[in-house]
Amino acid sequence: MAGGRAVVMPMLALLFGAAAVGLSMLAYAERIKSHEVERTPKGCSYPRSPSFALGILAALALLIEQLIISVGIRCFCCGRTKCPTNCYGLISVIVYVLSWLSFVIAFIGLIDTAIDNNHHHLAKKCKTGRDDLFQGAAIWCVFTIVLSLISYAFFKAGVRHNRSNQRGASLANEQSNVATAETTMQEKS
Repeated sequence: MAGGRAVVMPMLALLFGAAAVGLSMLAYAERIKSHEVERTPKGCSYPRSPSFALGILAALALLIEQLIISVGIRCFCCGRTKCPTNCYGLISVIVYVLSWLSFVIAFIGLIDTAIDNNHHHLAKKCKTGRDDLFQGAAIWCVFTIVLSLISYAFFKAGVRHNRSNQRGASLANEQSNVATAETTMQEKS
């Protein structure tokens, strides 16, 4: 069960991350372009565009991806698993923090760009949203996905390393106890 979860969690996170990147690129393709805006005596007339909804969905998919990774590593020791104290654990924490920083940049970029490409928001300004922001947010989504998966991998490697060290220590302790018991029995004889 635990081994299956170790594979399912990152795959699920990767799926939601890929959805975030795909939705972001689709929102870029569907954005309102300047040649689609018609100037009228009353102001500007904008066509309907799904880019606002696609941008919001991309942000939510990225949020779900980050939450899946956080649950997968149990928010660093909030669960039963002892937090790795080796080099793997340290690298995992550093990369985890970097993944959340890149997530914040990507999330804010997706939300801001979605709002900028909302035709109701643009009607007041009579201009189009910035062209390349959805692409920039998609790149930050990729950074977030890669960093979070690296963090997950290092965390799991650290937990595995801790468990093997504990097994080795308990085996050495058992062998020491057996040797001590044999010595004691020989002394009594």
